[in-house]
Amino acid sequence: MPKYVYPAIFTEESKGYSVNFPDIECCYTSGDSLIEAMEMAEDVLALMLCCKEKDGEKIPTASSIKDIKTNSNSFVTLILCDTTDYQLVECKPDEE
Repeated sequence: MPKYVYPAIFTEESKGYSVNFPDIECCYTSGDSLIEAMEMAEDVLALMLCCKEKDGEKIPTASSIKDIKTNSNSFVTLILCDTTDYQLVECKPDEE
């Protein structure tokens, strides 16, 4: 399975950082430190994309990092992930 690179918005919170992937619906996480938030971002991105691969869903195109706007307590960076490690994960279809 392939490798992906997506922009993520990191927002400094009162304790730690929240992370949002604007190109992938419902893909967000957080961490108590920047290092933890970066690790969690890679993990959630790989998990979400692996589930899309398994379900045969279209993988969204990544936005250019230059096109993403943030506020004063946020920044954008690119996150690399490899879905190979998530091949054994059970992905549940969305409930309707």
